[in-house]
Amino acid sequence: MRYSVYSLIAVVVAMIFLFPLYWAFSTSLRNPMDTFTVSGLGIPFIHFEPTLNNWIEQLATGETRRALMNSTVISIGASALALVLGTPAAYALARFHFRLPPNRDLTLWFLSQRVLPPVATVIPFYLVMRTLGLLDTYLALILINATFILPFVVVILRQTFIELPVELEEAAMVDGTGFLGAFLRVALPLAAPAMAATGLIIFSFAWNEF
Repeated sequence: MRYSVYSLIAVVVAMIFLFPLYWAFSTSLRNPMDTFTVSGLGIPFIHFEPTLNNWIEQLATGETRRALMNSTVISIGASALALVLGTPAAYALARFHFRLPPNRDLTLWFLSQRVLPPVATVIPFYLVMRTLGLLDTYLALILINATFILPFVVVILRQTFIELPVELEEAAMVDGTGFLGAFLRVALPLAAPAMAATGLIIFSFAWNEF
């Protein structure tokens, strides 16, 4: 009974959060007149006759296609780079105990990078990218975006690795697997769902930045 109640609450909450996405998509399928006259839930084929004219008109524009391509390349690149760099860092903070500085301070340092206003780093980033000859390139934006979303990867995955039973990795090492093997073959597969969720979160952050 309790499980059914929790499931019902979860479904209701999910519908509340997903409704704006549904409404935006439904609106994109309407003609200009239906946008302001359709009532109710705006269900296609029931409350209005859907059309793809809006999508065709936008995707036929070269600027729109180029903007989507830029955002896609930069967001995927930044998310992948942040996961590659942040996952080992999160694992190290979860499994090792550093003395100077201690783990807690290192974690707070990563988190504090989100407190720094991005505008304060514009000039330093510009000078670095100009020196490296990366101005007006995908790589420059990928590196910059990865810098800002990296703290999320470290903080979220650190807690994930902390909650994983360390005994599983120790058992693998007793069977002959090295430390790196235990990380790659035991910890990473178990953390895969959290990594996927983190990847979606940081992808959305990177997408919204550009």
